[in-house]
Amino acid sequence: MEAVLTKLLTRAALLGLVLVAVGCSRTSEPARDASSTVPTTSSTLPSPGSSLDPAPSSWQVFTSVAGGYRLRYPPGWRAKESTGSGGPVLSLLPPRGAGITVLVTSTAPPDPGATNPSPGGCRPVRVGGLEGSWCQDTTAMVVSTTLQGRERWYVLTTSLQQPAAPAGAYDRVLASFRLS
Repeated sequence: MEAVLTKLLTRAALLGLVLVAVGCSRTSEPARDASSTVPTTSSTLPSPGSSLDPAPSSWQVFTSVAGGYRLRYPPGWRAKESTGSGGPVLSLLPPRGAGITVLVTSTAPPDPGATNPSPGGCRPVRVGGLEGSWCQDTTAMVVSTTLQGRERWYVLTTSLQQPAAPAGAYDRVLASFRLS
């Protein structure tokens, strides 16, 4: 019973982080017209075994001492790290669109495919030498990648509903993720 409750609370916390990132990234600027909308397919990974496009060297580097990782993020975005109940939480906030959240936890997050099979599905992924799973939930409009590190798990999440610019930002941030 306790394990089920822990899984449900972890899943709810992850969804809450995504919603916070989406809410924090909204601006008072007018909405873009349909011709400038980034398609939702921009935040998908190639099939396993394919390589991800690397983040450009012009992107800023963020290093989390508390989380034990580093990654690159686009110019013009803000990086804000805070302490969550399970560990450090990084919010990468773009000027427009949904941000990207990185949650570090010592508790294994629930397997989204096992607890709630998503219409988009999950697949294995290897990023920065870490094994994990990439899941796209087209009902909740969320993409999340869970990577297992040394005694920690790293969960990167973004919304498909309001993709951030530049196109493919989630994929490139994910490709740049490394333990420090």
